[in-house]
Amino acid sequence: MATGRHPGAQARPTGTAGGALRAGAAPALAPARVRLRYRVEGAPAASWRPLDCALAADGDRRGNADLEVSTAFDGEALMVTVEPRVRLTVGLCAVDFPCELGGDEPLLLNGYQSWTETRERPCRERMRGLDGVPRAVVRRFSLDGAGDYRFADYPRGRGRQHGFTYLTLRRGGACELLGSLDESDGLTLLSVDVPGGMVSAEKEPPAAPLPAGVPTRLCSLAVVGAGDADAAYARWFDMIGRPARPAAPLVGYTSWYRHYGDIDADGLLHDLDGVAALIGDGTDLGAELADAGARRVFQVDDGYAVVGDWLEPRAERFPGGMAPLAGRVRAAGLEPGLWVAPFVCERGSRLFREHPDWLLRDARGEVVSTGCHWSGGVALDTLNPQVRAWVGEVLRTMTRDWGYALLKCDFLYAACMLPHGGLNRGQLMDDALRLLRDAVGDRVAILACGVPLGSAFGRVEYCRIGCDVSLDWDDRLYMRGLQRERNSTKRSMGDTIARAPLDGRAFGNDSDVFFLRDDVRLSPRRRLELLSTDARLSSVLMTSDDMGLWDAGQRAEYARALRAFVGRRR
Repeated sequence: MATGRHPGAQARPTGTAGGALRAGAAPALAPARVRLRYRVEGAPAASWRPLDCALAADGDRRGNADLEVSTAFDGEALMVTVEPRVRLTVGLCAVDFPCELGGDEPLLLNGYQSWTETRERPCRERMRGLDGVPRAVVRRFSLDGAGDYRFADYPRGRGRQHGFTYLTLRRGGACELLGSLDESDGLTLLSVDVPGGMVSAEKEPPAAPLPAGVPTRLCSLAVVGAGDADAAYARWFDMIGRPARPAAPLVGYTSWYRHYGDIDADGLLHDLDGVAALIGDGTDLGAELADAGARRVFQVDDGYAVVGDWLEPRAERFPGGMAPLAGRVRAAGLEPGLWVAPFVCERGSRLFREHPDWLLRDARGEVVSTGCHWSGGVALDTLNPQVRAWVGEVLRTMTRDWGYALLKCDFLYAACMLPHGGLNRGQLMDDALRLLRDAVGDRVAILACGVPLGSAFGRVEYCRIGCDVSLDWDDRLYMRGLQRERNSTKRSMGDTIARAPLDGRAFGNDSDVFFLRDDVRLSPRRRLELLSTDARLSSVLMTSDDMGLWDAGQRAEYARALRAFVGRRR
């Protein structure tokens, strides 16, 4: 299939400003003020100057001796541009939307990255960060590495919540969407303050000083009102103007939740036999999937190499390297896929020991932790020319020499841990995704994971849109108070539902795996619920089960789900 959008999505109605709102539903969001903070070059570090601009209905121009601010708003698209009269640094650009909310209105705030909990919730809820977790525990396990805890506030009290890139608000039978039109020049933090009667969009400012006399766009937002959420998303993506990359339905197997990091060639070849016997060439299901244009993938996940030492597969596990396995997968009529975390290494890697200059460091010169994974995850400096060359070499080797057709690129948020090199987080993430694409070209599919979603719009074929599932429903009780990125089947399904409107518009949604096997701590009903949800709302339908052990009933459930899954694309 040549398009990354569902045929049904193409026929969805597109909202228009004002007129798309149901009769009698007053718009909840109307921009009223732009707040800037800036510092003139040469002034003391703490001498930030504020500039507030009331926003007229059709835009305005305001200024002083230091800069001129232009705003333009046509009822849907809002642009904020600054033209410095002297060289200066912008520290804040925010747009305020006065909004009286009762607290019960359904609100959806997109979480920071793929794994960050995202669901529709009442406006009056409190969004919890890590404030209830002892600091010693946070430091010991780097619990703040994967989320926004190091740079976003989590105020105490109910009715104060935040997210990134977009939010939706439903009230009076209508839906309003406030979303960024471009995250490549900076991430957009959206906050809701019910007690204060305010919704705010804070655009990440440029990290580098702005030269005098050169206009710079600081912010571009969509303010969309529609009769329902689907029409609001459709209109927003029309305004973004960056279509999803072609992404056929993707089905198959990934090794992670069967073996985790304990994989070897023999074990994977055993699993390959089970997959090939069910959906490989020469099987009835394989023929149906081929006719439907689906991609049948056998993906090798983490464990084949020390993280960072990608081109040195563990010889005791893969004595022939990774290329022979890819060849066996192709011979079975499937596409080989491979997991990689290109922007991190672990402390136990040779890369960490031999290339300390490749590591991202904070203002104190300390390496930047990305989490407690492996022997400790550490971010690479993606602006370092040697790192860039290394990433390119790794990905080209995996795809051109080893023969892998799909790369699951994970822990991508590591590229934007902190602004540096004159780039802010959004610019760093955009640059890193371009680096991946330049390395593999258009013939290799990228499945992004652990990435700020707005940065990935139109950049990758597939993208994880939820946290990792767990082998039970909601993990252990003591884990539930930890970070918003924790593993949980319950949360993963919630993320799949909440972010379903992105499927086919931004990329093909990857909702993680389903289970049919009996050795997981999920009831039969929950297992089928997970399978059904993934089949209805995602573009990726993968399992980590040993498919060769499925009984007739499990195979029948799988076949029904597959047919429903690919049937959505006809």
